[in-house]
Amino acid sequence: KPPPTRLLRPTSPAGAGEDAEDSVLLRFIVKKKPDRSYLQPYEDATRRGGAGFESQLWMSKEAQSTRFGVLCDLGRFSDRVVADLGCGVGDFPVYMQEHRPESFPKSYIGIEGVHAMAEHARERIELEGIGRTLIEVGDFVADESLPDLLVNDAGAEVFVFSGSLNTLVQDRAQVVLARFWDALARSGRGTLIFNFLSLRHNKERTPANPPAVRFDPVVMLQWAIERTPLVQLRHEYLGGHDATIVMDVAATTEV
Repeated sequence: KPPPTRLLRPTSPAGAGEDAEDSVLLRFIVKKKPDRSYLQPYEDATRRGGAGFESQLWMSKEAQSTRFGVLCDLGRFSDRVVADLGCGVGDFPVYMQEHRPESFPKSYIGIEGVHAMAEHARERIELEGIGRTLIEVGDFVADESLPDLLVNDAGAEVFVFSGSLNTLVQDRAQVVLARFWDALARSGRGTLIFNFLSLRHNKERTPANPPAVRFDPVVMLQWAIERTPLVQLRHEYLGGHDATIVMDVAATTEV
């Protein structure tokens, strides 16, 4: 589908003759279509099979549960407002209610860029009777105002990225993460926790399969520790296939 086109025809200058308007060149301004290539694999999967576990392109439900367990171990979610960026079909709040109720946050806000997934997540949350949970449609990559909105208006204290960085290249993921980290740092409090596919893995057992992108955990750890001394890395829980980093705002952190 081509990008939308807007036709502008400037008014004739004062005193111009009848032919002046006809001689004015028509100017076409083509609005650049937003780059949503990072969402395309999920949108394609949703169109093929509907919104569900498979449309999130997870390796397996068991691996997803392992990741969620690590997030709960590191994130200290209880009594805090948690924003889950790229929440998919709502698997994480369902997991916490069923398996880690002590970790369920004071308030959970799920942000999802694929509309059908967000709708499915809302239906699941209602069906499961999960309280203190809100699902919103939003693009955490494109919407640069989202981090401050979540911190200042929604009171978010923890930002979670679980699997939602997998279709971004490493440099772009760092730009996105920095935006959310800076919002927390400006507030003087908070935690950023994210997982990603690791380059330091057993390539025979877990080959890189596009559209998934793998990051170097050493580079990502260095990126994190340049921003705060309060950093943890977990790399063992899926045999090196996956990594999780958690960053806490320190009193001396500067933006």
